[in-house]
Amino acid sequence: MMAESDQYPKCFGPYLRYAISTDFRNFEEFDAQFKLFFLVEFHEPPEPDRFLRAMNQHEKVVDLGPSDDTRYATMLATPLALTGYQLRIWDEFVSRVELSLPLKPTEELKFERRIIDSRSNGNDPAGKLLIGVLDDGCPFAAAQFLQNVPGGGLRTRVRAIWDQNTGRQPINVKDGNGLPCVLGQTLSDLTYGLEFRRVSHLPGTPGRLMGLNEWIDLHLTPQGGIDEDGCYAGAGFPGLAHEASHGAHVMDVVAGRLPPSSRTGPPSDRRDPPSWKANTDPASATDVVFVQFSEACIRDATGVWLKSYVYDAILYILSHADQHNTDHVVINLSYGPTTGPHDGLSDLEPLLTTFVKKYDGIANKPKLDIVLAAGNSYLSEGHVRFHRHRDQPDSIEWTWRLPPDNTTLCFAEIWVKRAYAGIIDVTLISPSGVRYIPTAPVTPPPNPLPPAGVDLSIPWGIDDTMWQLHVEPTVATAGVVAEHGDWTIQLANVPEHVTVHAYVARTDPNMNVHSGARRSFFVDAEWEKSRAAEANCRYVDGKFDKHGSLIRRHGTLNGIATAKDDGVHVAGGYILSNERKSSYSSAGRARPGPLKRRIGPDYLLPCDDSCALSGVLAGGNRSGTVFRLIGTSAAAPQLARHIVNAAAGSPFPAPHVPVYPPDEERGLGNLDPP
Repeated sequence: MMAESDQYPKCFGPYLRYAISTDFRNFEEFDAQFKLFFLVEFHEPPEPDRFLRAMNQHEKVVDLGPSDDTRYATMLATPLALTGYQLRIWDEFVSRVELSLPLKPTEELKFERRIIDSRSNGNDPAGKLLIGVLDDGCPFAAAQFLQNVPGGGLRTRVRAIWDQNTGRQPINVKDGNGLPCVLGQTLSDLTYGLEFRRVSHLPGTPGRLMGLNEWIDLHLTPQGGIDEDGCYAGAGFPGLAHEASHGAHVMDVVAGRLPPSSRTGPPSDRRDPPSWKANTDPASATDVVFVQFSEACIRDATGVWLKSYVYDAILYILSHADQHNTDHVVINLSYGPTTGPHDGLSDLEPLLTTFVKKYDGIANKPKLDIVLAAGNSYLSEGHVRFHRHRDQPDSIEWTWRLPPDNTTLCFAEIWVKRAYAGIIDVTLISPSGVRYIPTAPVTPPPNPLPPAGVDLSIPWGIDDTMWQLHVEPTVATAGVVAEHGDWTIQLANVPEHVTVHAYVARTDPNMNVHSGARRSFFVDAEWEKSRAAEANCRYVDGKFDKHGSLIRRHGTLNGIATAKDDGVHVAGGYILSNERKSSYSSAGRARPGPLKRRIGPDYLLPCDDSCALSGVLAGGNRSGTVFRLIGTSAAAPQLARHIVNAAAGSPFPAPHVPVYPPDEERGLGNLDPP
């Protein structure tokens, strides 16, 4: 068997290695005509041109997206880029390359090597503030995102939507005069998906581009309302057929006419009724650029696909800012993985840091702030932490519980400092006793593929090492069915004073997704037998005692929210009635590493009215509809709204019930809803 160091370049990430080792079995089928999607980090910014010449010297196998003068770029590649002489080229130019799941085929198109400088123009100039939302579901014709312009009628505040679904084509429609028009356009710099602008192009010209405002006008009812069902269906947004969507709620919280504070009782006594008063804060009048994640991405709850899609999305949103007029851009991202190194060095975190440092509002305008949700995995039993003391044995084991009839691949990751990786032995044992030890991938992969496996340890960052464990779906598929039940993870030869962390990839479905995927989680079987009964009698501050278990609640922060950066903000959740942290809100400091450690979320924002009434009330996909979204996805846009208002001159609120210095659960304290 070929050693791992001979098999793949060092810069290849763990999910790319896994995909190659299984011949991309768990991803969409492709052949040499299709392209793969990656996020690439080069050693130096000038490297991309040399890299392209080296890789494409015999035939074109890679093409790069916009780089924005950073070390990062998205890349399309054929499978040939991962074989032959090209393998020798990767490490020379690239420090890290990772697959951006899920894989999607794209057409043979050429990239503009730079992002379009500005999509703001005289027909639709950009304002001082701009809000960016990366999510699923943008009800651009709903009342909370409309404004009545004197002499212009109803106009949407959504200045653009970029639908990242590949394969979407512009829609042929007719305007009010019966002239043929096109709704939606492809992008020349980002060659997948479809863009919808707010303002029409060249009115009165056959074949012209129709904007969202004109499209809304075509769906006005005789009573002066809007046929929102027909508006969204005709524009090709099937996700808006639902009554509610994740993106609609988030966008209403961050930019809707009715701020969250109007849907809660006054701070003096939360038992008083809501005011339901529309606000005039700056966020309620700020334009929104919405990036719609693809359906395939939303179906994959792991979040490991975020890398390339988020990078391109941020470039797209920034391209709508006017460098001469736009002062501040605030982007909300209420998604994230549970896996990763949790030390600020996941694939996406250095990228976010690069963006906020570059766009600081001084050297480069506009100033950029990115707001992330802390995550909802505090009680999900997905994190193991073991620190071996002198009087403890050098081996540990715990259970990885996989449910039956799970339709998706399950991943887990084990992290340790690199200096000790060569000593530790990792074993995965199936419920029937089949043992899997770390093995190097082979090409071609075996047929049939094994139902589970452990990849050889992979160096990461400066001093980390990771083992990736994977188990195939536990529902009958094409010849490979993994066992469901209690799998055992064993670690042996753990040195003294060494800390081990393990994380389960989230698999429970996102909102409006019915995939049959089920959540897997860790169980400390020994603790359950010896301590659980006693611990279940101790209920303090809204949670049961977990002392002594390998399963740890702290350290569960969103896997892309562990870097401590001034321009990247993390929001957790609390309960309005008692101001305790919401039970599910992830918390805990990051793993030690070369960067400054994040001590939990920055602030907590309201996520629940009371212990009995969970969630935050905000708008759905139709005018007048509201629903409760439970989770820190609703906390992040509240913090983003505070930042938008502060950028316009309003005072940023002072936290209350703080714990100084910042603690692992509350950060700097609780903030009132905006």
